[in-house]
Amino acid sequence: MKRGSIVFFLVLVLGAYTAYSSKKKPHQFSEEECRLCHRHDTRKDGTSLRPISSSICEGCHADMRQKPSHPVDVYPGSGVPADIPLVGGKLGCISCHFVHPFSISNIRFSYSLLRRPGKGMTFCSTCHGINEKGHIVFENVHRGSYQVTGLGGSLDTYSLQCVECHDGRLYNPSGSLGAGTWEHLTFPRFKHPVGVSFQQIAARRPREFNSPGGLPQETRLFDGRIGCGTCHNAYSREKYMLVMNNWRSKLCLTCHIK
Repeated sequence: MKRGSIVFFLVLVLGAYTAYSSKKKPHQFSEEECRLCHRHDTRKDGTSLRPISSSICEGCHADMRQKPSHPVDVYPGSGVPADIPLVGGKLGCISCHFVHPFSISNIRFSYSLLRRPGKGMTFCSTCHGINEKGHIVFENVHRGSYQVTGLGGSLDTYSLQCVECHDGRLYNPSGSLGAGTWEHLTFPRFKHPVGVSFQQIAARRPREFNSPGGLPQETRLFDGRIGCGTCHNAYSREKYMLVMNNWRSKLCLTCHIK
């Protein structure tokens, strides 16, 4: 390699390193950001903390409520360990996550700033039980059943996670589930399609369904398809975790004309 080429290569490497090192790393807060949680500028002083709600975390994690995750701002059952702190008696982001990287004594356990070693089922078993099949046991889960009716495609990731826990009779590998119907075990019982293309349905039956482009932000589609997250949100405070109040069929009428 010629000398000029070597110099040019080194300049590129140095420039990339400088750009990367100057980039702010996650959870390294400025003095102004410290005041979001602390009453004064002593970050390690626990007595200076304000009441920390999940809304503070959402300031940076704006997409938090759009992703399948753990509900926050809810009252847990009994048996929460002492090292899982509550916020005003409720679960919050800081219940499972540290705020500062320096709070973690062993860098090997720094995955997502979790308060305990491990991730996934290992971490969830801190509070939740594990049954004989190796599944996490949740309380107050409304049961139902899922029936595959379409062989093409598969459910979106959000719906797969919902079906995996909510269907007690499901034996198919989650990744192989195609479009189908979910039967709610309510009274009266009713079925709703999941995994089907709402865009195609609305195009074929425009007198019965609203245009997909006119749906409110809360009513999400997944690549144009209906999913569990179209009507439900794990963070919702509405009954049945609906994305909006269904008084006078308000939710139903976002998609259905009548």
